[in-house]
Amino acid sequence: MSGLRLEPLGPQHGLALLAGQDEQLAREIIGGRWEPDALADFLDRASRWRADGPVREYAALVDGELVGGGGLHLLAPGLARGETALNYWVLQGCRGRGLGHAIAALLVAQARADAGIARLVLRIAPGNAGSLAVARGLGAQSTGAVERHPADGRRAVERWELGVR
Repeated sequence: MSGLRLEPLGPQHGLALLAGQDEQLAREIIGGRWEPDALADFLDRASRWRADGPVREYAALVDGELVGGGGLHLLAPGLARGETALNYWVLQGCRGRGLGHAIAALLVAQARADAGIARLVLRIAPGNAGSLAVARGLGAQSTGAVERHPADGRRAVERWELGVR
């Protein structure tokens, strides 16, 4: 997608994230809506993470406007050596324009540039049609495994994988 770029997620993205979140985004990313103080604390921590560290979170912008984001988590429950969790999200008002796939594709390119990452793991709620379409479009395959949702252990997700080596 023309004009889409990723930058490290930080405090400068807080107001747009609060304004653009909805129940679907909140449920999939952290299990509930961000509250301003909690989001500010998280974004402050995220701004200090190393670019090559084990947790990499990004804001996705089009013409300077926050439209979504995503991340690569090299350390997370259920990951083996060489596996990295891939997540991506799109703000409510920006959905339906192909941004989810474009954001995820940029993250996949970053993963391919990292020799330590061999496989991406996507954990997708069965009813999340948009995320399932993104995974298929990237070439990821369902493993058939059902795991606990990273943000809400009471919910189930399907495990998808994409080799990057």
